[in-house]
Amino acid sequence: MRILLMAPTFFGYRDRVRDELSHLGHDVECVDDRPSESVSFKSLAKISYRLIDRQIAEYAMSLREKVAAGEYDLLLFMGGMSFCFTHDQFSSIKSASNARFVAYLWDAFNNCERFGACRDLFDIIYSFEPSDCERYGLKLRPLFFSGAYDGLPLVPVGGFTYDACFIGSVHQPSKFEAISSICDNLESRGLRVFRFFFMPSKSAAALRRLTNPAYRGVEFSFESLPAEKVAEIYARSKAIIDSPQAGQYGLTMRTLETIGAHRKLITANPDAVLYDFASRGDVAVWRGEGSIPPDFFETPYRVLPDEVYRGYSIETFVRTLLGDEPAYEGYEKGN
Repeated sequence: MRILLMAPTFFGYRDRVRDELSHLGHDVECVDDRPSESVSFKSLAKISYRLIDRQIAEYAMSLREKVAAGEYDLLLFMGGMSFCFTHDQFSSIKSASNARFVAYLWDAFNNCERFGACRDLFDIIYSFEPSDCERYGLKLRPLFFSGAYDGLPLVPVGGFTYDACFIGSVHQPSKFEAISSICDNLESRGLRVFRFFFMPSKSAAALRRLTNPAYRGVEFSFESLPAEKVAEIYARSKAIIDSPQAGQYGLTMRTLETIGAHRKLITANPDAVLYDFASRGDVAVWRGEGSIPPDFFETPYRVLPDEVYRGYSIETFVRTLLGDEPAYEGYEKGN
């Protein structure tokens, strides 16, 4: 199958999906879902796409030409709020090809205004957000874990260095406040916590410190940790800490990485316990002080059935989007 994969480049999600599609024998070509990844373009886009519609229109025309000449069997869009095309622009792209159009959303539908206006142009739409699937008739499909954490020992040689760890971006205030509360609470109980708070830039950190007291006095990093270092920290930690962004309850990529790493999960997402991977009690929901029971750290991680891990693997994720796997059924099965 010849596939055009349209997605943003951040966090390497697109590359991982491309590599898996290629591994399955498909011919894959990648394009960005917007004409520029520059700071100025992103800043104007946050204000209004109308400020950059000329640039978007030119990019839509170039994509139309690519689709018309490419003889693609499938156009696969993965993303969310970065979808920038108007209905007329994307309709022109779709009319240039007989390809099947499939979309996967990893942002809440309400945050994807322009995508919402184009939803009728896709043959099928998957989303990570259960409430959006119910409200808009989308197909539920959580994100995936890749093979980065295959082979991590259930207990490292010499024992665990940390009881819990957090490694991630904290530019979104409600997420940062939840993560900080969890870390502070665990440390106040004498537990060992590793924190790595990533900020995309020093100017972003300065703005947050200026506008939100919670950010003041906190040390941030402006370069992400290498993947091998993340794996090392995960291997030495009993549990991984996570929180979704405000208004979202779909599973984050960090939650899926936790499953792949065979580690316990502490999350501010109450929906996490409704999934089949939570069935053995290794998921704790943060609801404030006292919500993480002491024995959560005392009991060992309980390995899940193979079919549960397979359900969240990148292979199953990709095969689902291709229509080669049955619909995801792991939601509302947790205890």
